[in-house]
Amino acid sequence: MEKNKLDSIARMTPEIRDVVEFESKQMKELLKMESIDPQDQEAYILTRKYWNEGGPKLKKIVDENIRGPHGDILFRLYYPNETEKNRCILFIHGGGFVVGNIDTHDGIMRRLSIETGAVVVGIDYKLAPQFKFPVPIEECIFLIHHLRENADKYKIDKDDITLAGDSAGAYLSLATAINMRDKEKDISFIKSLLLYYGSFGLADSMSKRLYGGYWDGLTIEALDGYSDVFTKEEDKNNPYRILFDSDLTFGIPPTYIMACELDPLLDDSKLLYEILKEHGMKTELNIVDGVIHGFLHYSKKLPQSLETIKDSARFYKTNK
Repeated sequence: MEKNKLDSIARMTPEIRDVVEFESKQMKELLKMESIDPQDQEAYILTRKYWNEGGPKLKKIVDENIRGPHGDILFRLYYPNETEKNRCILFIHGGGFVVGNIDTHDGIMRRLSIETGAVVVGIDYKLAPQFKFPVPIEECIFLIHHLRENADKYKIDKDDITLAGDSAGAYLSLATAINMRDKEKDISFIKSLLLYYGSFGLADSMSKRLYGGYWDGLTIEALDGYSDVFTKEEDKNNPYRILFDSDLTFGIPPTYIMACELDPLLDDSKLLYEILKEHGMKTELNIVDGVIHGFLHYSKKLPQSLETIKDSARFYKTNK
């Protein structure tokens, strides 16, 4: 165990402790190992499979593929109804830039679509180490333009798009919005941001020193490893990589920030909230007690997961 950490397990809700035990059992039974490499995509996919079974039914789910700036981009559209013109949420999955895809986050996207009433679009962006910063941001921007240019085909409102994401996907959501604000100026069509337990640029923090362990794979060493794999040396100080070095004092869409009480990334969310609030931008911070990073996956066993998605949907519906 890393030095000076708090006893996170003692502070977890009983339901989260049950999830941690279940995940440990999965690793032993499915993968025949005590722990997994946090950058092992195959293992991550296997351990997410259970959590995505039996999700809510949508009216229609469609997979699409387009040619992007770095090769093909696969994306998936979730339609909660048969309306001809829908609000749209681009969901960018987490996984430390090295694991995850639209299948591993299928359950989250299904629930988000049902609760918001929006067409949710999940992007299967390219992963490190093969593709590094800023490739995923460029793919997200490319897909946003494609969706807007083909709004009638996809039955979405081109002027009502929200960016959402968990963990690394929360960072990519905010980075995409800031990049477009700076380079394209008018992002009035981005109506809001839904940022779930994101990492926005703190190299060190109190929460990183106090939280994180085998239960979430977010030791300081692991967090540094994700960043090192994703970021070339010459980009480590790029303000689109370290978002706290970007100008956060203007032009950020209404932002819902959710954080976990026992997450090493907690302070990233708290700092982002304080900056946005100080400069008069619409924002909310929801810190969920007793839960750990990644808990949105666990709706099958954890009431707080769906409750949090519902709360972000409430915020979303107030911003049109």
